[in-house]
Amino acid sequence: MQPNINAMTSIEQFRNLVMKPPKGSLKLYTTRVNPNRLLDAMTDEGKHLLGLGLNVVLALDNDLPEADFPAARLVQPRELSIGNSRCLEMDYEGIRQRSPDVVIVDNILHVNFPASGIEMRYHNVKDLLDSGISVISSAYATYSDILKNALDYLCGNFSVSLEHWAALPPDEIVTFVVTPKESFHHAELFSSEGRTH
Repeated sequence: MQPNINAMTSIEQFRNLVMKPPKGSLKLYTTRVNPNRLLDAMTDEGKHLLGLGLNVVLALDNDLPEADFPAARLVQPRELSIGNSRCLEMDYEGIRQRSPDVVIVDNILHVNFPASGIEMRYHNVKDLLDSGISVISSAYATYSDILKNALDYLCGNFSVSLEHWAALPPDEIVTFVVTPKESFHHAELFSSEGRTH
């Protein structure tokens, strides 16, 4: 499948996708360097979506114990005990209980702690999407094979080639928008400059 020429590049268009369909939409930010910029881009979009009237929350975890986001909109992590250690894992039940329109989840390729019972974060993300919660997340593009596996898991057989944007300038942010149209196989790509790839 080739990306649609009329890519959904604006925050307002993403807002229209997430108005509680049967399945959620996924927006994935990725870059080849400086993944810290991705969190800034996601939180900026989340604040803009809040201003448009959507219920947006940001989920915290061990790697992201705090964020520049309204405190009332933060989903605090749950504490897990592993031996004598304490760690913080994203609280997926807490997200579901709040039933937001959109949740910001950092690093879709994160490996969960064994005590959580679910191996990869993208497995949790699929559960959220299937329950009608849209997700904004990120992935570091260096792990393109793992990203392809994650997108295949989330979408069935993800058919958008990742290679055609691999040669972009290293600091450019590329965004995928995956919507639940017809078997959840529709995806569009755009870069931070709005070019469709």
